[in-house]
Amino acid sequence: MSQKLTILLTASILICGFARAQDSNQTTGQSIIKTNPIGLMFGSINLTYERALSQSTSFQIGGNFFNKILGIPVSGIGVNVGYRYYITNATKPSPEGFYIGPALSYNSLTESSTDVTVSTVGVGAIIGYQWVFKSRVTLDLGAGPTYIMGVGSTTTTTIASFEGFAPNLSFAVGFNF
Repeated sequence: MSQKLTILLTASILICGFARAQDSNQTTGQSIIKTNPIGLMFGSINLTYERALSQSTSFQIGGNFFNKILGIPVSGIGVNVGYRYYITNATKPSPEGFYIGPALSYNSLTESSTDVTVSTVGVGAIIGYQWVFKSRVTLDLGAGPTYIMGVGSTTTTTIASFEGFAPNLSFAVGFNF
């Protein structure tokens, strides 16, 4: 777990440094690094970088590291991307305000004691609101549907495949720079 945390922190520092270098001639406040603190209680570390593309849009990319899910020891990684359109862009430029947008995700998990691997792909939509406070702390709340397609397998055989709708919930705190 400590190796994954080190990788996660190193990646976030590199992303922040890259974003600062790209923004050296622009005003600050167009980027956000955020995480879901609730996931930490359940064995998941999530880090997301969001970047304003215009007054009304943004793009985000994130990574997940898992060491347990619902008390089951697993190891796994995931990646997610999203695009947001900020409806309130006339009064609050992105990345702040009321938003809607599509989201994509991929996760791969291996249960530690049985070597069963589960891989999922999700395609969905999200609607939410992101606050950026004067302290530059951010709060992001959102929800929407996601269609998930997945397969469970061992090294030699497919155990099961599944697909269906699931909720896409977003709760993240972060820092705006």
